[in-house]
Amino acid sequence: MRLLLSGIFIIIIGSLLWPTLLGGAYSATSTTNVRRKLMLAELKQGELLVDLGAGDGRVICLAAKEFGANATGIEIDPLRFWFCKLRILLGGLSGMVSVRRENFFAADLSGADVVTFYLSPSAAEKLKHKFEREMKPGSRVASYRRPVPGWRPTRVDEQNHIYVYEMGKSN
Repeated sequence: MRLLLSGIFIIIIGSLLWPTLLGGAYSATSTTNVRRKLMLAELKQGELLVDLGAGDGRVICLAAKEFGANATGIEIDPLRFWFCKLRILLGGLSGMVSVRRENFFAADLSGADVVTFYLSPSAAEKLKHKFEREMKPGSRVASYRRPVPGWRPTRVDEQNHIYVYEMGKSN
């Protein structure tokens, strides 16, 4: 029993620390600010949204439920990955929403119409080059509390720290 509890403790601690080393500690965005971010990004029905560091899945589920978008979450943390899977299943969103257990630096973003994130400033800096290489002109990047260094946002909600960038205009 003691060995089982030790194993569970190690999994939980690892789940908290591993994502922090790769791009940012988990910090949930309020549903209100998720909605604001998706509205500011002008997410449309049928578009593909990719959420980097999907956390508890609230961004991808809200994108499908309220905006009619197809959504994919990228989450490396195994516990949050399974939480997302459960949220998608219980929400009846399996046809529109998926989550992949993957490092977002390795994820293919070429098909995304909108990419969202709330990560560390250093992750935003590294992702900037990935966005420039992979995303198509006219696609959007929406960030919460982390501006993309060196880019000019096309839309900003300064009060709520939401920044939207359009590929081909902002970079």
